This record gives sequence, C-alpha cells and structure tokens, in this order.
Amino acid sequence: MALAGRYQRLLLVALLSLTLLGQPSLVSAARDPANPRDFFGIVGRDPWYEYNTDPERHPLDVNRTFLEGMMADIAAMGAGWVRIEFHAEYDQPEGPGWIDPVKHDWYIQELAPRYGVKVLAVMGSGILADLDQTYRFRHINDRPGADGRNRYSRAFVQRVKEIVDRYGDRLGAIEILNEPNANQILHWETLGQEKAVDPEIYGRIAVDLYETVKPAHPSVQFVAGSLLHDRESGQTDHLDWLRAVYESEAVRDYVQRTGRHPWDGVSIHPYNLPPEETLADLRRLRALQTEFGDTSGVWVTEIGYPAAPPEWSVSGIMDPTQQEIRQAEFLREVYTKLRDETPFVDRVFWFKYEDFGDGHDYANWGLVRLRDSAFRYGREATPWPRKPAYMVYQSLARPEMLPTAPVPPPLNAGPDVWYFPETGHTLRGPFLRYWLEHGGLALFGYPKTEVFFVAGRAVQYFERARFEYWPEFRGTPYEVQLGLLGWYVARGRQFERQPPPSPDQPPDPNRVYFPETGQYLGGAFKRYWEEHGGLAIFGYPISGELTEVNPADGKTYTVQYFERARFEYHPEHAGTEHEVQLGLLGNQVLSTMSWYR
Repeated sequence: MALAGRYQRLLLVALLSLTLLGQPSLVSAARDPANPRDFFGIVGRDPWYEYNTDPERHPLDVNRTFLEGMMADIAAMGAGWVRIEFHAEYDQPEGPGWIDPVKHDWYIQELAPRYGVKVLAVMGSGILADLDQTYRFRHINDRPGADGRNRYSRAFVQRVKEIVDRYGDRLGAIEILNEPNANQILHWETLGQEKAVDPEIYGRIAVDLYETVKPAHPSVQFVAGSLLHDRESGQTDHLDWLRAVYESEAVRDYVQRTGRHPWDGVSIHPYNLPPEETLADLRRLRALQTEFGDTSGVWVTEIGYPAAPPEWSVSGIMDPTQQEIRQAEFLREVYTKLRDETPFVDRVFWFKYEDFGDGHDYANWGLVRLRDSAFRYGREATPWPRKPAYMVYQSLARPEMLPTAPVPPPLNAGPDVWYFPETGHTLRGPFLRYWLEHGGLALFGYPKTEVFFVAGRAVQYFERARFEYWPEFRGTPYEVQLGLLGWYVARGRQFERQPPPSPDQPPDPNRVYFPETGQYLGGAFKRYWEEHGGLAIFGYPISGELTEVNPADGKTYTVQYFERARFEYHPEHAGTEHEVQLGLLGNQVLSTMSWYR
C-alpha cells in the first residue's frame, strides 16, 4: 500500500506540473533582464536598531543621516535589493507586542524607493514580542488543533498581514521565517531540544499567508524556506526538511486545489561551502522543487565570507589581509557562477553590507565598516575601510559607478570644470585650481578617477599623485594636499639613515640634510624639489638616491622617494624641464587592491 501511495503521489505531481505550465503566477519572481541590479541583493543594518541613536539631530526617530548614507552607498555599489528584518516592541506584558511604525515607515516608504532599492523584509521570530511568555518562539511547535494551527501560528499570520497591509508594494518581498529548518533562537529557547520548525506547521503558515495576504498584494513576492545548509547535522538535512514541507497536509491540499505552490520563491543560506559545492547544493534544491512541480525561483538570501581588515595605515592606504583577498575571490566566483550557470536563481543577497559590532569586537562578515571620525559605529554611514570585496561587488553589479570608470563629458560645463577625453575623467573646483597652480599635466599627469571619498575625505587619483581635500584648511594653501603615496609605495623597505654633515665642514649649497628623516637632497632632485613646491608639495625625502627598475617601462633610473612622490632622473632629457619627473605612483597604486579604501 505504501508503494502504491508513493506512485499515486508521483502521478499527481506530474499532472500538477503540467497544470502549472498553463497557469501564470500571481507575480513574476524571475530576474529582470532590463535591470542587472535586480539580481544583486545585500543584507543591511535594520532601521529598528537605529532608533534614537542620534537624538541631537533625529530625536525619537531613526537616525536618518546614518541610514541615508548607508542606502546611498548600497545603491552606488549596485544592490537592487536590501534585506532587513522587522522587530516588535518588547514592552507589553500581554499579547504579541506591536510594530512601531516610526522605526520602519520612513525607511521603507521613502528612503529605499528614493534610491531604487527594493526591500526584502524578513518575517522572523522577532515580529512577535516575547515579554509575554506565551508568545516566545518555542511555542511555534505547540501541538496544533484539528485545523493545523496553534496560537502562535495564528498570531504570526495576523502580524504578517498587519505589516504587509501597511506597506503594500513598498515591500518587494517578504521572507517567511529565518532558517526555520535550523533556527538558533528555537534551539536556545528549547535548551537544545528543538532546532527545526515543524514542517506541518510551517506549511500551514505558508498557505494561510498566501491565501489571506497575497491576493490583496499580488506584487509582493512571498519567499519560503531560507534554508540553512547546516553542516553540523548533515549534507542534505535542509532538503529533507523542505521535502517534509512539500508533503505537509496544508501544502498538498493547496497544490491540489490551485495547481501551484503557496509561495513565489524558495530561499536558502548556503554557508561554509566553496563555490562549486554551493552550485551543487542549489542544483539539489532545484531538483527537489522539480520533483514536486514547483516552478518558483530560488533566492539566496544570505551568503558570505568573513574577513577582518588591517589596522589603519599612516598613508591612509592599506594592503588587503589574506582573509580579505579570499573574501573578494569568493564573492566574485559565487556571484559569477550563480549569475551565469544557475538561471533558476533569481537573486543573491550578500551577508552583510557592514561589519557589525563596536570597538574592537566586530563580526567581520561585511564589505565595509561604518565609522565616523571618532571611530564610533552607527552615527555616520562612512564606508571605511572598504574591503576589496566591495570593489568586486560593484564591478559586477554597477561597474559604471566605480571611480575609475570613464564618464561622459559634462553638459554645459563652465570654466571651473575640465574634461579629459584621454582618460574620460573630469577635474573641477579646488582640485582643478591646485592642479593648474602647481604644475598641471607635466607634474601630476591626467586624472585617472572621479572624486570619491575615503574615510569621509574627498580624494582623486592622477597618474602621478592622489589629491586629498581638507575642508578644515579651506582658504589656506593646505586646502588640497597630496596623499602619502611615497610612503605607501615604499612600505616595508628599510632606508638607511645618513649621518648629518659635520659642523666643522662649510655648508654645501648643492645639497641639504633633513634630520627629520636622516636623508640628504641634492643636485637635480634638489633643484626640482625647490622649484615645484618643496616640503608643502612633496614632503620630506624618506630615502637617499637609489638605482632601481621603473615598474612603468622596465628601465633603470636613479630615483629618490619622498613622503608624497618618487623623483626619477631621466638622463635622456638632461638639460630640459623633463630631466626630473615624478614617478607614476597614482597608476602604481591604482593597480593594487588598496586604492579604494
């Protein structure tokens, strides 16, 4: 009898698969080919955590300054989706708590649409308060009644309905519970006795939501699963759990009645797998969907790789750590493979936009850290330091926003804006004035980037330098300064300090000694240094004269390193203004993974 029943179920699935082919979904969850950003998502900081964190500027409100800065950066790096989680207020002694609209309205209704970013809202255990012990998450597995529901599941469905009714199509999608097959909160609350939501109860919740909420909000995509690939328990336990959901009484009945499944997508969190195994896991999931006639797409709503950035550098430029390099490589390979080799994957959310934590206690899953000038977390959304994976993400999702990407000539540009077709970049304002006043093309070369921000400071790279804008010195000669590219390029090298000249010897007018760094400057290099701005432009010499191979042309030259430059002696131009030239340090730094910090 059991075998016969198995064949009957397979026949039913086959018939339903044919039926599904002829019935359109209530909403298309597939990738939007006209919008590449639609494939790229990221997990951001929940606005709930930013309530009253800046009471001076945003009293009794979310920190709009911080959240807008973060959203602008998320959009600039190319994410078309941001994933946040709703949280109830844990301050009522009875009942399931309540959702404070002040903590969500502005973010969902105004901020995200302003930047063209869709919101995936997680309806997790936090949407019901736990001050009332009867609504703690462990009660989701309480024995259901004859209708398949219990007190918790009814409250959960009602709460989701309240949220979706309030925000409507301002929510691009909702995710039904977070990692219900291996939920850490359930594990904690049951003292390790339970880890998975009962598939029968989960199936009932999914059906109730799709029947009672979806018809009124057909454009909102309902995403089931968020399966955690739990390596502790087994390679396919998450799929065994999903199979049980497919076979649950509520889901089987719904499919039989409607010819479709009660969701628009199935989500998964394939952590701790190399890219090839990630693809294999997703293909196993797709095979399971196909077995049950489920044609909805797959959403990867969390995937990530932790990487701690290095400590701050005196040059403001930091080489990536080995963890950062691995994170960048992993992100590139995963996104490329999922985009190109798994057309059934609708979108992928990187976990996470920012490292989260405070002080020196960070969880390093993010692509950036968010710190203000006092290294405090959560006040300004200053993405510094960016990790190399940030640049990789942007190069895949929105490459035209990279500072190195050429831009079209500006329309109706005035005399304060110059465009250089040679590199496709613009020069304007204080940077243009500084460039013109201190040697222009001959000294600095062409601009190689647009202006962007590093640790809140505007910078722009040129072939031979990096300009930095210092607003605290506005109106002084130090308003624009050159970055310490000499220090960075010469990092790790030990230059022997030279003894000072003997006081018994007469001064040598052809060279000068700098006790600050223990180096001499003389001859053609001294003349060039003095004629083109000296200490204010180039800084102190940090080496003596050296003979080394130039990385730009492979030729050997006499050079000397300064804090902000490298002088090169070109004998082929002896006696001309090109006898001494600045090394192409801007180009050299732009070839590394460190310039975008």
